[in-house]
Amino acid sequence: MKKRPHTLIIILFVSCSFMIWLNSAGGRDKEGINYLLCMECHRGIQKISQSHDQNCIECHILPDMRQRGHLKDHSQIVSNPSSPENWGTFCMPCHKKEIETLKKSLHYTMAGIINQTRYLWGAQRSAYPPIYGIGTLRPPPKPTEENYPDNPSTLVDDFLRKRCLRCHISTKGPGGYGLHRSTGCASCHVVYDNDGLYRGNDVAIDKTKPGRPVIHSFTRNIPVSQCLHCHNVNNVGTDYVGMFEHDYSYMFRSPNFDGKPQRFIYGMDYHYLSKDVHMEKGLLCIDCHTKEDVMGDDRIYGYQLQVPKRKCTDCHGGYDRGLKNSKIKEISKGAEGYLFTSRAGKKLPIRVFSRDIIPHSIENHRKLRCSACHSQWSYQDYGMSVIREDAPDPYKWYYLSTQSDPYVEKILRNYYRNPEKTELAGKDWIAEELSPGIWFSGWRFRRWEIMPLGIDQNGRYSIIRPRYQFLISYVDKLGNVVLDSVRPMRGDGKGKGWAFMPYVPHTISPSGAMCERCHKNRLNLGLGLSDGSTMDTSLMKPSRPAIHAMRLLNSREKKMLLNPSLKWKQVRLKYLLNKYDSLLNQ
Repeated sequence: MKKRPHTLIIILFVSCSFMIWLNSAGGRDKEGINYLLCMECHRGIQKISQSHDQNCIECHILPDMRQRGHLKDHSQIVSNPSSPENWGTFCMPCHKKEIETLKKSLHYTMAGIINQTRYLWGAQRSAYPPIYGIGTLRPPPKPTEENYPDNPSTLVDDFLRKRCLRCHISTKGPGGYGLHRSTGCASCHVVYDNDGLYRGNDVAIDKTKPGRPVIHSFTRNIPVSQCLHCHNVNNVGTDYVGMFEHDYSYMFRSPNFDGKPQRFIYGMDYHYLSKDVHMEKGLLCIDCHTKEDVMGDDRIYGYQLQVPKRKCTDCHGGYDRGLKNSKIKEISKGAEGYLFTSRAGKKLPIRVFSRDIIPHSIENHRKLRCSACHSQWSYQDYGMSVIREDAPDPYKWYYLSTQSDPYVEKILRNYYRNPEKTELAGKDWIAEELSPGIWFSGWRFRRWEIMPLGIDQNGRYSIIRPRYQFLISYVDKLGNVVLDSVRPMRGDGKGKGWAFMPYVPHTISPSGAMCERCHKNRLNLGLGLSDGSTMDTSLMKPSRPAIHAMRLLNSREKKMLLNPSLKWKQVRLKYLLNKYDSLLNQ
């Protein structure tokens, strides 16, 4: 039977339509496509920002390629123009000052952790002033196979490169749930969800593939979740949201939380403790940590507490200042007192420091950091064993395969599945290449309620934490145990390379701690759990800080706090009676 003419026309129309769709969709024949015409494929993509209203090719195509008029594939397209290897070309013409300043910032150089670790492992004579860093400073030396690592000082740079520096903003890091982010400017200013999935309207972007930003957009209102993509594990950041990392052994896994299976985040599962009061009220990290704090002020710093930043007294006042002349633009005077306007637009009342509160009336307390009393808990991780194996037996690590490092865990997981095809090599996060040796680690024990005191670089009483208590082991490729739980020696030869460092826990409460957290408390004064000493209890006795301007409590200070005066007892009784009265009146 003959087809009618209009039926042929319909078939021809449908065929042509299909060919047109094939040429414009993901499954089309890609011959002849001009990849300079971005918007023909990336329909629905968001504008990167109002202040970056350029054509796509101005940010994603190198200058010498823009004049060609035709691009055959994606290979010449720069996916992240703000990465350190590209920002000189794309960002520097407009943002030279910001980039040059950022390259000197501690956020970028990582000078604190690099120089302190190298000093404590015996590789340099002091931790300050900084010698090594990323960007402006010299990078930590790249280990060579010719230099046989037979002591901690020859291993430290490999440890730093493979285990510690995965979070510097020149690398994307290992990825994984909660760890997706970009590099350079985009590592902060382009937001990623924890699962790394794209949620915008660009029809050309695969919404099932992780490693994408939420949308194609810059932001200055950086959410807390973005900061936590780097500031996680038991470091400042996760304490702000009340998270404390579990230990590595399989015995410490928590399969459920709040009645639901708990998913690993940041490479681990977590205890959930009290949040910082500022977090509970809705303040973002950037409400306190300003541009000069995070991106630098054109000076090179050697440790975190040296970086100028907003202080508690800037918003709440203190012994020597009120809020009448506050220079912080977010603070305003309302009918009922002072208000702080957050970056999220919330107006929050400010509790102003008062000498009428009994602990504030004590003159000696002006020597305290606010966090010494107002922190609810602190990270206290004791006895960190780190082991490099050049020919590791992954089955030996089966019960410690959760290493809070998704890259190492992936190697172990692949080995269990397919040992013949798995390369047992560690990744150098600075050079972005593999090299012999994988680092494993584990803690002796971890606590949150022990908060010993020390003295910071400004002479104020501060909570300190065991930042460095390394026990270093090394097994070479022949299986020889070269180092077995060695305690490193400091580079200046003045004692073992362990250190407690002043720390500001981001676990603030409006109410201060009980007086006995410091007074009459052996443990928090650095005297240990008891007069006797075991392997574990000896770890609780503080070692002097890595920065010479900081110190531990001296014998006079310990004696004064351990044996308080009659006046202290009188004030303490008055304080307890006031507390009792306030409870009765509730």
